[in-house]
Amino acid sequence: MGATAQQHLDFAFLDDLARAAARKRLDPVPYIDSAIITRLGPALELLTLLRGNAFPGGRINGEIGAALRTALEQKPGRRAAYINTADEYAGFITAARNPGDDERLEWIAFCLEARKAAGRSLPDSVARGMVGAMREMENNVYEHSGRHEDAVVAFRGTSEDFEFVVADSGIGILNSLHQSPDYQHLRDPGTAIKMALSDGQSRCRYIDPARGLGFHDLFVGLANLNGELRFRSDDHALTIDGASPSLMKAQLSQKVQLQGFVASVVCRLRPTSTAH
Repeated sequence: MGATAQQHLDFAFLDDLARAAARKRLDPVPYIDSAIITRLGPALELLTLLRGNAFPGGRINGEIGAALRTALEQKPGRRAAYINTADEYAGFITAARNPGDDERLEWIAFCLEARKAAGRSLPDSVARGMVGAMREMENNVYEHSGRHEDAVVAFRGTSEDFEFVVADSGIGILNSLHQSPDYQHLRDPGTAIKMALSDGQSRCRYIDPARGLGFHDLFVGLANLNGELRFRSDDHALTIDGASPSLMKAQLSQKVQLQGFVASVVCRLRPTSTAH
């Protein structure tokens, strides 16, 4: 890695930085402080790594960092923070609500704003589907993470694409599945991530066989879009890129340990084919 010249914080850079820091090969803080942060996925994954002390003394800078801090510092209850410019509309909110309080006004307002942001690049029906998937992932935080208090939900819409991220610092996918007698045999975190994303798979399945459709709406909504998806927990990441992303196209790779679960989704309309 070069000196501390500014670099855009993408997942590849974040992975390299985390690996080098874990091996004590560099001080990661100057790289973090100088990074240009425009994407929410790497920013929220960085936040989760910071909470796990992967980068002692690090800080998320720029507009995204400021908005995150505003959302995280609002107590009691949760309040949203927004970035609204001619080029983008982004929002951040914590998941600090009482379980079952699904109609909290601030959360409803946040989801309506997310739909507006998605509408910058997606048809309204598709925008509704993506926000519905975001809501379902937020609900999963309460049911499975074991730590919802400081989980973060964020969205970002531009004229080109829509992005949303749900990140928590809870027990992680593998430990969550281990709470069910159906998954005591699982040992590999990567397999656990893929299992959790599959239809019909849930740690609550032994209580209610109808459970396990938490990510169904996401993949249905992405059927005619181009997508970039990354799901991160423990020491693995599952990524899916391309047209009509599905689990059949998933790639697993080993990463530095992360406590919790980060789901990052970027979607855009597929280009219209033209005759030649």
